[in-house]
Amino acid sequence: MKITEDVIRLFAGSATVAANGKSLANKGSFISLSINQEANLLFGLCQGSGKTPYACSVDFAEPDKPIARCSCPSRQIPCKHAVGLLFCRLHNKTFAVAEIRESVVVKREKLKARAEKKADFAQKAAEENAAGNTPAPLTKQRASAAVKKCRAQLTGLELAEKILHNIVKGGLHSIDRHNEKLYAEQVKELGNYYIVGVQAALTDLLTAAAEGQKSQDFTQAVRQLSYLHALLQKAQAHMQNRISDLESFPELGSSALQAMLHSTIEERMGTAWKLSELAQHGLMLQNTKLIQLAFRVYEDEAKKEFVDESVWLSLTDRQIYLSKNFRPFKALKYIRAEDSVFLLIEPQELFIYPGDKNPRIRWDAATRREITAEDLVEAQAAGQVDFAAVLREVKNQLRAPLADKNPFVALKVAKLGQDDAGRCYVFDSQDTVIPLIPGQFGHLLRRLSREQAEGQVLVCRFAQNNESLLYGEPVALITDSAVIRFAY
Repeated sequence: MKITEDVIRLFAGSATVAANGKSLANKGSFISLSINQEANLLFGLCQGSGKTPYACSVDFAEPDKPIARCSCPSRQIPCKHAVGLLFCRLHNKTFAVAEIRESVVVKREKLKARAEKKADFAQKAAEENAAGNTPAPLTKQRASAAVKKCRAQLTGLELAEKILHNIVKGGLHSIDRHNEKLYAEQVKELGNYYIVGVQAALTDLLTAAAEGQKSQDFTQAVRQLSYLHALLQKAQAHMQNRISDLESFPELGSSALQAMLHSTIEERMGTAWKLSELAQHGLMLQNTKLIQLAFRVYEDEAKKEFVDESVWLSLTDRQIYLSKNFRPFKALKYIRAEDSVFLLIEPQELFIYPGDKNPRIRWDAATRREITAEDLVEAQAAGQVDFAAVLREVKNQLRAPLADKNPFVALKVAKLGQDDAGRCYVFDSQDTVIPLIPGQFGHLLRRLSREQAEGQVLVCRFAQNNESLLYGEPVALITDSAVIRFAY
């Protein structure tokens, strides 16, 4: 694997870890640097604050998934010592050829066996889907257990509905510090009913109502209340159908299954999907190519976690997907943060979670390479040329109570316009116009020239303002020579 500064930064997962590792390499803290005969394992000794140096290594047995190991007490993975090894390699320091330690050989064999098991499962799932076979049927015992869980979820949904009813009855203005605490204790009980999504949505409502008390603006709280009402209604109907289907065993119905696979209902409820389940239901693509268009980190106060969100364009099916890395506040030291990626990603298997326009994706193994001119030509083919059709599709999605209110769309720009007030617009070949409202990095948009934008593909995140004006917030411009990001 070619080691570059971008590769190291992506591997480190944190700018602080990358900087500390680089510092170790520059100070000459490594008293031993070694590489195996196959040149896919770097290992060495790094002098720390104690008498005994730390034994660290970076294993490239799977080039796309390097594994860091270190004897230091840090719980950060990878640690600064492993990252420092990569900087030593990048700076062309001398690595002596040496034999791999027996402990590493054993760990490699275990990883290989695990990877082969995953590959066998993925291949079997792909063959079953290609042949039109259905997943392995439920047993009577598994169906009974699933019914029991569904009934628990239904009980939780009924409890959530009572909490919501009491909030509405008392009025949003009644949620002061004391009442917010009482409601929060009730919402906490929902954690026993496998509906963490509903629990988080109620917490968001309480937070929005408390903020509304301060500003005397309950707009966001009312929106959240409407969303919760729709979610509880849809979720209860869905769980009733699910129970009905399972209780008809062995003649299972399909109404609940179709709802699960073609809507966000389970995702909104907080269902934790297994990759094996997604593969069995045909929600998996093989040999795909992805380009990251945008990246951001935001805080989900309701779920007490940070979310690393990436926007991806698939060159395989020309769809825009989202990936999310969840980092609970209590486990920040143990979960590596994601970062911007400027390489083309080629997952072996791409798993797609049920959703609407921009579903969430995930993958385990993938290779990385530089983006070529041919890749950019493929990416530009994703641009939609009929803006009127785009606007209709986005408006229809915004009307759906549980749909994402900020879908991403790639637009083929025929003309770029700007009025006297500096507001920007894009036009298609039929002169259908879409207004643009700059986001956090709007100053970059204003620096674009007509020559740069016209004839290119602009990826926008759609939204509505308080006057119901539908607009696009630019996140990336795909030209025939580069991907220019406005959100990174």
